[in-house]
Amino acid sequence: MTDVETLTFDTLTSDDIEAVLALSEEAGWTQVADDWALMMTRGYCIGFRDPSGMPIASGVALPMDESIGWVSMVLVTKAWQRKGLATKIVEKCCGWLESKGITPLLDATPDGRAVYSQMGFFDQLGITRWRRTEGSINTNASAQPARADDLTWIAKYDAAVFGAHRPAILGSLMARGPAFVAENQAGTLLGREGRGVTQIGPVSAENVGVALDLLDAGLATLSGTVTIDAYDAQEEFAREISVRGFEAQRGFTRMIRGPARVIGDTSRAFAAAGPELG
Repeated sequence: MTDVETLTFDTLTSDDIEAVLALSEEAGWTQVADDWALMMTRGYCIGFRDPSGMPIASGVALPMDESIGWVSMVLVTKAWQRKGLATKIVEKCCGWLESKGITPLLDATPDGRAVYSQMGFFDQLGITRWRRTEGSINTNASAQPARADDLTWIAKYDAAVFGAHRPAILGSLMARGPAFVAENQAGTLLGREGRGVTQIGPVSAENVGVALDLLDAGLATLSGTVTIDAYDAQEEFAREISVRGFEAQRGFTRMIRGPARVIGDTSRAFAAAGPELG
């Protein structure tokens, strides 16, 4: 039975991590338990349960700070798709953020963009996911591994570039994946291990040369499949990613609900943390 009247809207908690992991795996996404735990701890995770109590749809509203927040992880298992559940979840996530005075943003797929543009979202910028399974490695990069006490300045630098102060999220990334800093605090690269892939990002730097040095330092420590969500405006960075063996996979559009405006310093933004983390 797939009658939406039998579903129950509910908050999802850490007790549901196994179930929501199944949702993201069904969709071919790469989140792991640590990703879900971070979002559940820091944000508002909601969904619909079937009559047995099993989550069959999910969504997350994740405040970055008191000004902006991300809507993500909007997933519906196949048997319950095309019944309006995803739209309801997005609206509830936006409402929760807006009730706190927080502006919702999201990174939309092309199909999602068509829906979200009817829900008050406006285009902000383009992002392309790049992927490589092997490629050249530059072992002469000057960037150094980040230390725990670097988090203070990394969070401050990231806030100026990204447009929100998110030390808890950055601290989680520093503990889970590649983390490098440029000389003279001229940039930073973070990342995380996902399901079968390492996601690089965010990457923020004073210029493209610093960003590429950070990328090379990170790649020199990694093996296997690597992805990076690079901002389309950084054309030279994209060309150099291709030289390093990455291939473009798909695009996203960063969208903001309410009046369209630029947030942060896009001239120093080279790669995002991912559609669920901004």
